[in-house]
Amino acid sequence: MIFEIKEIPDGGFNFSLLAAKEKFGVNQPGCSLNSSVRVNGKLTRIERDIFFAGDLQASLQVACTRCLKPYSLNVKNKIQVHFIPRAKEQSPGTEVEVKETDIEQEIYKEGRVDLSGPIRDNILLDVPLIRLCNEGCKGICSECGNDLNTNQCECQKEEEVDPRFAVLKTLKKVEIGRINGSSEEKNIEVQAGNEKVSHEP
Repeated sequence: MIFEIKEIPDGGFNFSLLAAKEKFGVNQPGCSLNSSVRVNGKLTRIERDIFFAGDLQASLQVACTRCLKPYSLNVKNKIQVHFIPRAKEQSPGTEVEVKETDIEQEIYKEGRVDLSGPIRDNILLDVPLIRLCNEGCKGICSECGNDLNTNQCECQKEEEVDPRFAVLKTLKKVEIGRINGSSEEKNIEVQAGNEKVSHEP
């Protein structure tokens, strides 16, 4: 999405267009554009600075964080970009002071501004870190990889027990066995951490 600065009139330039998805390079595994991107806005020139204000609409195909299945994610954002001309090349060893406002600006060169980069960044920033196909997604089994949304997993994962309570769990089993007439040994010694617990009926 390149615009020639000399073609921007004094009163600004309004436009509305569909930009091909290939222009933005959003084609990563688990996140890609479904179709062209709708961009509406206005380019304004003030001396050598170029300003763009508008909005964009895009449709992404992303992978659900839980079940890994693809689903559509719609993006609709406002966007503002401030372009400044590229500074002349500095001589070797010259220190350049970077101001806070410079980080929020885009650089243009050769008399043209390119909106592709800022629009791409705006789209990707709207993609959440945790992406869910729906709030009730159950995800996949960590043992067998089964999709828990469509099939009940048969895996039985042993319940994890806090080591601090492992002794009590063992003694409880022993006591139940004794009551039920189990032939468990009378003297049970269990070690948990650095402590030994001796149980004598």
